[in-house]
Amino acid sequence: MPRLFRLLMTIVIVALVTACAAAPAAAPDASAPAPDAGAPAATGPAFDPAVDKSKLVAQINFLNWTDYLAPEILTNFEATYGVKVVVDNFDANEDMIAKIRAGGSGYDLVTPSDYAVQTMAAEGLLQPLDKTMLTNSTHIEPSLLNKYFDEGNTYSMPYMYGITGIAYNKKTFPTAPDSWSTIFDIKNLEQYKGQLSMLDDEREVPGAALKYFGYSLNETSPEAVAKVQELLIAQKPFLASYNSSDVNRKLSSGEYLFAHAWSGQAMQARNGLGDEFSGNPDIGFVIPKEGGMIWMDNMVVLKESPNAYTVHVFMNYLLDPSVAALNTEYIGYLTPNKDAIPLLDPTISTLYAEGFSPDAEVMKRLEWAIRNESTAVFSDVWTAVKGE
Repeated sequence: MPRLFRLLMTIVIVALVTACAAAPAAAPDASAPAPDAGAPAATGPAFDPAVDKSKLVAQINFLNWTDYLAPEILTNFEATYGVKVVVDNFDANEDMIAKIRAGGSGYDLVTPSDYAVQTMAAEGLLQPLDKTMLTNSTHIEPSLLNKYFDEGNTYSMPYMYGITGIAYNKKTFPTAPDSWSTIFDIKNLEQYKGQLSMLDDEREVPGAALKYFGYSLNETSPEAVAKVQELLIAQKPFLASYNSSDVNRKLSSGEYLFAHAWSGQAMQARNGLGDEFSGNPDIGFVIPKEGGMIWMDNMVVLKESPNAYTVHVFMNYLLDPSVAALNTEYIGYLTPNKDAIPLLDPTISTLYAEGFSPDAEVMKRLEWAIRNESTAVFSDVWTAVKGE
């Protein structure tokens, strides 16, 4: 493994310490059957002898972000444990939380972002984790545990983390756009009308606008909020859409020339996503000089799930370094698994060095999104903007 990559990831991890982002039917109660004799041979980690197979159910239901899990992992897990994992997708924390609040979702496992974990735990939507079953949690970088949203990791375990900035086509921008003015300066947008997008997210979009104005992305003063709302309403006619679901594909195809995007989406646009679509080597990613957002998505077990034992087995499987490496190579986001890093394809280090991963200097310009009573104002801003 190149020394450059190990050094880069060490810098990122150390900086994180100081810088501190229709439901299936409920799973049946029956024990999981043995893998079908005709099923593909299992690859990846072997069956964990500590697992009581009689306690496994045949199916668990996973509500996850779009394009956020390597399909091979599901195949391997089912072949090894005889458990089918059915995946549905969401594209915004607020939409996911609303679905879970309604009750009877049928989901067992969800991957909320940092502040969303805090919200869900406070509302009694989560089960405490059984740490004795998560033996692979020892592979998680310690600085990514005990974060503000779940001190002690009572309810959550890190899944992936990333940063939010600007993905762009190098043919359009030979020099990386270094400011949020690229996306928010109306005069600049006139020539690109319909060829850019913003994330469909009530915290990310106002947060980016706040950074453009020189504020913290958690600023909630009436003056700042009013300026943000006015700017977003003025920007909206120039957008192709608010898009958190397939911005990767549209960047790759050239339909979007630049976009407000998560780092992993930009990586997917650059590298492609398995058999889903081909990558575009002209895609770059940058955190503007004004700063951006850092976030972490986490695995949690829903309070309403009757299948916690099987969910913990699957979570522990995802925490295995070889599985975590496979996953991050496929989806392009940053793994919190320190022992997966040496297993990654060496070519990823080059892309990380090009800006797809934050170095120590960029880390100084990143913020975590906080959610409290005052930040509820962003829901009002988002309603006003989307309603225009």
